[in-house]
Amino acid sequence: MISNPACLKSAEGLEEDDFFYYDKDGFELNQAERKFYAAMKYPIDHAILNHHCWQEPLFVLENKSTNLILDHSMFLCRCNYEHEAEEQLKKLKSSLPLADFLLKTRRKWGFDFSLDAVSEDKTAYEVLHVEYDNYDYETFNHQMLNFETILVETDWQDAADKIWKNRSDWQSLKGFEQNDWKSKFLMGWSKAEFTEKTI
Repeated sequence: MISNPACLKSAEGLEEDDFFYYDKDGFELNQAERKFYAAMKYPIDHAILNHHCWQEPLFVLENKSTNLILDHSMFLCRCNYEHEAEEQLKKLKSSLPLADFLLKTRRKWGFDFSLDAVSEDKTAYEVLHVEYDNYDYETFNHQMLNFETILVETDWQDAADKIWKNRSDWQSLKGFEQNDWKSKFLMGWSKAEFTEKTI
């Protein structure tokens, strides 16, 4: 993990279309951002969730013979823009106003974990899906270390079995309420997603 992720170098070959589809909530990178991250040689090539972002594997299930399926588990990082990159974006802003989104981007760190399971009757269900991100490196690092402890110390097969046995409590809940119920039940978290805007 890097404590000061920033794009410092200018990017080559920027075009107007590169600035479309800026992700104001998460970590997805548009084409312009990818060019800046590539100039810095940041790791944006891990194929997780088919997303284009700085994402790195976080946790791997050791026992592949269970009914557990790790959908995704990753560390995420978003950079701000400084020095040459910032100057380049300031110059582009007058002709390409969407460059302003990159100038306003705040650095942040995150993790995303989603575990599924298959019941004895072959019903697939989600065991736990949590997301967390923060602008402050120390706060994030503390939360990440706590979560890594949970990942290692939890008997995930037992957790999956408990979630399935209590499905009458969560199956009728709408949207993210299911995730919140499961995170509170398994980890004591009041919410499954603690996320920050990017700008």
